[in-house]
Amino acid sequence: MAKEATATPAAAPVTAEAPKSEPFNIKKILIIGVPIIIVQIVLLYFLFAKFVAPGMSSQPHVKEEAAVPDQTQVMVIKDIIVNPAGTNGTRFLLTTVGLEIPSSELKVELESKEVQTRDILNTILTSKGLEELTAPQFKEQLRKEILEKLNSNLTKGKIKNIYFSKFIIQ
Repeated sequence: MAKEATATPAAAPVTAEAPKSEPFNIKKILIIGVPIIIVQIVLLYFLFAKFVAPGMSSQPHVKEEAAVPDQTQVMVIKDIIVNPAGTNGTRFLLTTVGLEIPSSELKVELESKEVQTRDILNTILTSKGLEELTAPQFKEQLRKEILEKLNSNLTKGKIKNIYFSKFIIQ
């Protein structure tokens, strides 16, 4: 009987209690889940800004070898910021200027003279007061003045027209 007593407990299946897993705890979710989500959002932002957004630019990409020499193009000079005359630095004008050019030769010349072109635009725009810049009829006069000054600086052609895609006064 002594053998049976020792044998019975050994033969009986031992039921080990499985470790109890705690139910999902909100603290764990917040500590682990929220940082993971934030990291994913930051990665998506940088991937979008680096790879997707440059392809979504408003200007179509023109291959140089596919461009027709006499095809009209627009060269954009972005974000010119100046203080209008008489404002003592308390006001500013933010503008983006588009230059309509008839040939790729002229485009190459304008790209090589971008600093001179920006200087001419800065000089003309800073010489104008707020009254002139805010008057609707003034824009046509401003276009003509810019066109004359820029064309006098060019040798391989003439700019056809001037466009203001952004003209903000604050």
